[in-house]
Amino acid sequence: MKVNTAIHLAEACGVTPQWLLFGDGAHQHDAGPDGVGIDYYEEAEASAGFGRFGHDGPEPRKVYVSRCFLEDLGLLPHHTIMLRVAGDSMEPTLKSGDRLILNTSPINILAGVTVFVSSGQLMVKRLSPTASGTVMIISDNDRYPPQEADISRFRWGEPDGNDAITVIGRVAYRLQAIS
Repeated sequence: MKVNTAIHLAEACGVTPQWLLFGDGAHQHDAGPDGVGIDYYEEAEASAGFGRFGHDGPEPRKVYVSRCFLEDLGLLPHHTIMLRVAGDSMEPTLKSGDRLILNTSPINILAGVTVFVSSGQLMVKRLSPTASGTVMIISDNDRYPPQEADISRFRWGEPDGNDAITVIGRVAYRLQAIS
């Protein structure tokens, strides 16, 4: 492998070129022998309600978590972010103020608790595909009615303001305060 290729690949994977080529050396984002930094969008709140406008391009800060913890969840640091929940539509599963750890690695399955952008709103809902080519958008709180959208509207990537529903990630873990 060419040196430039190894350097670019190492940067994309969040590892040092030495680790990539020889299997030794620390990861670039380590905070100690077992810590890794993930992006925390503390100003972005995923609405668990009828929808809340997300901030345009919030700047994340790094929070450090155990690499073993992420591996136990099947997550890669460069495909993991954290943000907060606002609202009550996903209760009792998620409560306002919970922190969510998201897997942003794109997959073709639209099922489970997912964070997405629709009509400029950052939302967290349960997605359930149907046999008729639609996806049910479900709140766990019965006070909020389910919605249905054609599966062709869903995609991964950057929100573009069109009619697409842009999936940001699937909820892998919830951090909830005891009080």
